[in-house]
Amino acid sequence: MKNQKENYSEPSLVKDSRRQQMRDSPSAREKLIIVILGIICFVLMYTIVRVTTFIPRNQISEQNKSSPVTKLQKEFHCGCCPKEWFTYSNNCYSISFEKETLNGSLMSCSTKNSTLLYIDNEEEMKFLMSLSITSWIPVFREGRGQPWMWLNGSTFKLNITDYIRDERKCAVLSSWGIKAEDCQTPNAYNCKHKLEN
Repeated sequence: MKNQKENYSEPSLVKDSRRQQMRDSPSAREKLIIVILGIICFVLMYTIVRVTTFIPRNQISEQNKSSPVTKLQKEFHCGCCPKEWFTYSNNCYSISFEKETLNGSLMSCSTKNSTLLYIDNEEEMKFLMSLSITSWIPVFREGRGQPWMWLNGSTFKLNITDYIRDERKCAVLSSWGIKAEDCQTPNAYNCKHKLEN
């Protein structure tokens, strides 16, 4: 009798375990959702790997404006500028935070086979102003009321602010524009070297 009872209860155990499996296994709708979510995860991971692997570093730098180094890079000409220099629009730039007079800055740049920062166009000026560094530019005048000139003798056409009554014959570039400065006042300076095409 005991044997029959065991045989009789065995099918109910099988039925119970099948019911439990059916409750534990996902329905067709749940399986579809799982497959869709898996595909979405795969596509997202593939996109992230693709973006981080194949976007050039200068494009990432343009998008991330939070660090000062990334602000310095518009174009990247690999291997053309010395290691400590940065490139922008086919030029190499060196920023020196040591302070020199105008003549000291001119000499320092010449020892680096470059010139003291000169400005080719308004776009470059805006870029250099964004660095927020007050630095010498090779512009001078003979005296108050005289025209501002580049060191090469050509006329400087951009506006130079001169509010102070002292005789200021030189100029510096800062985040607020170009202003007159005493040539003997120590300031930071930037050197520039044009890349060959």
